[in-house]
Amino acid sequence: MAKAIELVETRNGCAIMEKEPRYDVLLHGKKIGQLYFNMRGYVGTLPTPRGAQLNIGERGISAYRKAVAQLNKEWAEADNAASSATGPADVVKP
Repeated sequence: MAKAIELVETRNGCAIMEKEPRYDVLLHGKKIGQLYFNMRGYVGTLPTPRGAQLNIGERGISAYRKAVAQLNKEWAEADNAASSATGPADVVKP
């Protein structure tokens, strides 16, 4: 199954003096936000399956990658629950 959330390194939006790269936050392939470096760590929000935004504070990029891995598991569970509630698409009922 494809990942719901991805972090993609980018230099878009960076000021000339920024040394740390920014990361685009992609949800199902569409950019919905960006993580930027702020003195001691990255800052930004990540989408949850319930529609909220998760803010883990000013942390290193590894903490955000761990949060993305956990959220991708939650997105997969939510997708599985939604597909099992609707039933298989190929079943024909008389």
